Amino acid sequence: MIGIYVHNRGRSHLHRVLPVMEALRERNFEVTMLIAGRFDDALLPPGTQVVHLPAETGDQEFPDEITLGARRVAVAWMDRARPRAFWVDSSPAMSLAARMTGIPMVSTLPPGVRVDEPHLLRVRAAERLIGAWPPGVHQATLRRTESAVAEIGGVSRFERRDREPRDRRRRPRVVHLNGSGSGGDHRFWRAVRTTARELGVAEWLEIGGPDGSWHEDPWPELCSADVVVTGAGQASVADAACADVPLVVVPGRRPYGEQDATAGALDGVPGASVMRYGNGPTAVARAVRSQIDRCRDGEPAGIRSWWGVDGAASRAAEVIRMAAATGRNS
Repeated sequence: MIGIYVHNRGRSHLHRVLPVMEALRERNFEVTMLIAGRFDDALLPPGTQVVHLPAETGDQEFPDEITLGARRVAVAWMDRARPRAFWVDSSPAMSLAARMTGIPMVSTLPPGVRVDEPHLLRVRAAERLIGAWPPGVHQATLRRTESAVAEIGGVSRFERRDREPRDRRRRPRVVHLNGSGSGGDHRFWRAVRTTARELGVAEWLEIGGPDGSWHEDPWPELCSADVVVTGAGQASVADAACADVPLVVVPGRRPYGEQDATAGALDGVPGASVMRYGNGPTAVARAVRSQIDRCRDGEPAGIRSWWGVDGAASRAAEVIRMAAATGRNS
């Protein structure tokens, strides 16, 4: 049996974990998910075993931190269940708690350069490290990591979904992937949408955020898009890449610059236009218009292949399987 800790901040970690869980089950592993705080089990595949940890009440400025109570419950479960391996996606504190049990621990490595002690300890403690990005795009991250990192590509929940046909006769359509919450710079994006309309962008769909409705399954909307606008969270980029249409990527502000690092990896990639909030709404709207023209001209994006989405979940599961093989705890 494999244990998985899912960091419960928005939906991005869950969306990355689910396809890897499926790949582990295909390898005949039972899987138990540990998650902290409020969570709707209906979002999980039927039969998923879940351990609910105490709600997270830590400092919102440092989202990697989880409560001591949550770690205690997780360690007690590991001591009882003795999983063959434990994958942490993606908390330094939980990684270190798991390491103290003696169970082989696999940790997801965030992009970017981090020098904080909890992160460095997590890296040293892991049996194996997973980098959810294509090989070679985060050299600065790897140079700060003493252990080997399995660069598996971007993991998307839509990897195995069939592409739905796009109607090229309709007006150009933009789909903007926001988070599942109501946060975000709504004034900035309202200004982007206003300018985009002036540039001839007739259809703009907001998914999530303060001005949009949340879609648990946005795949049909992604397939209908001529351009996808997204932040630079790893799950969002991988999901958008699956649709293989041109992207406009605007990284959000994060304490350790993870989204800036991912945006840097995408800068210059065919099919992706990387912008910053500092460029201003008009420049972002013009980038969207430019990507629409690219798509309408029939120029393929190719970003799905470049970002290594196909097979990424299976490669992650294989890393976890190899860690499990090092310790026969059950």
